[in-house]
Amino acid sequence: NAVLELEKNSKIILYDNNLEVGTNKLKHSKAETYIRLRRNALWEVKGGASISYGSTIEILHHAKFTTGFFTMNSFSVIICAKFIKLGEDVMIGRNVTVYDSDFHKIQNGSIEETCKDIVIGNHVWIASNVTVLKGVVVSDGSILGNCALINKNVNINQLVTGDYAQVVRRENVSWKR
Repeated sequence: NAVLELEKNSKIILYDNNLEVGTNKLKHSKAETYIRLRRNALWEVKGGASISYGSTIEILHHAKFTTGFFTMNSFSVIICAKFIKLGEDVMIGRNVTVYDSDFHKIQNGSIEETCKDIVIGNHVWIASNVTVLKGVVVSDGSILGNCALINKNVNINQLVTGDYAQVVRRENVSWKR
């Protein structure tokens, strides 16, 4: 129940680690996991990954996705139009969305940049139903709380929540798997 599509000159580079796709599938489920690399896309898997059933990773034309070890729970979506980096030991909950682009040009006098890099540090927990938007840096040890909309940088070891306005709830937090 996994679909892998690699277009011309796209690559997945594994650095001596496991890439598990479609894990934790429910018995008799038909939910598929989708991995799609468009033309000249690159995914560097530096630490391995466990991607649950029903999730999607799409790396668009000429884009680069770099990952340390991470886990991605069911029905989460990562679409990389330019550059996304996940550090080591990133835990992604259910129904998480990570987009480094608006995918359409927005004009208001001048044209805004549609793509901006996303960098997610080491040992970051992204809880369920979180949306991470373009141009964000999430620092090491942070927790992105359930249903948070992340559109600003997150400092080291912060717990951030908020569905409309991103709010720092706690400083100097830590978490364990």
